[in-house]
Amino acid sequence: MKIVLYSDIHAQLAPLDAVQEAVAKENADREIVIGDLVMLGPEPVEVVERFMWRKDVDVLAGNLDWWVSKRKDETDPPKNEHHVWLYEMVKKTRERLSAEQIDYLDGLMWSMTITPEKGHDFFIFHATPDDIEDAIPLRFTDEEVKEKIKGTDAEIMAFGHVHGPYVREVDGQTLVCTAAVGMNWDGDYRPAYSVVEYEGDGKWNVETKRVAYDCEAQAKKNENGWMPHGERIAKMVRTGEFWNPAHMPH
Repeated sequence: MKIVLYSDIHAQLAPLDAVQEAVAKENADREIVIGDLVMLGPEPVEVVERFMWRKDVDVLAGNLDWWVSKRKDETDPPKNEHHVWLYEMVKKTRERLSAEQIDYLDGLMWSMTITPEKGHDFFIFHATPDDIEDAIPLRFTDEEVKEKIKGTDAEIMAFGHVHGPYVREVDGQTLVCTAAVGMNWDGDYRPAYSVVEYEGDGKWNVETKRVAYDCEAQAKKNENGWMPHGERIAKMVRTGEFWNPAHMPH
């Protein structure tokens, strides 16, 4: 069984186009999107519309999808100046989406499990198994990772959220970070996706792939669009680095 996964599109249509063009050539059995369709990008309507009617793609919720659909900006006070900026963007994103699109985001699944063979589970979620806001960054020690995934006995698990793809083994379990499509923070601007193939008898093969596209044109859409502080997002799109490296989110 061959599975392709990608995540953290963040309302950026051009890198999504590039990834989906590459994914179409993989001839995979399953295509899975691991959340964050919207926020941090100028094209939420177009991105949500891309997935709403596709029955051949499994789409999970990301934390920012639910910030929009569950009106976090109206229920939870901002924790810091960064949240104030994001809350403004949540409101403006929601204003652009139709009621049907907001309902679609609100109804997305939290997680899913694929079992190609009895006793060999592949568990998929956006951030951590128990918390859609938490994260498993590559800098974590094995002990810190084990604390985040405790209680999860799947042989392999995939997630997004941290905006820098990696594959890692911890105590016999394989972790696959698929993020991100919209923008990365690992120094490589190119959008990423993962290919996971089950070869039988508990053997999994994992590959991270990246695709090039015209990031400058997309960066200008962010700079010149409707979003507050679009220049911050444009920097991430161009460089593959977080706009404020002294205060990384994860």
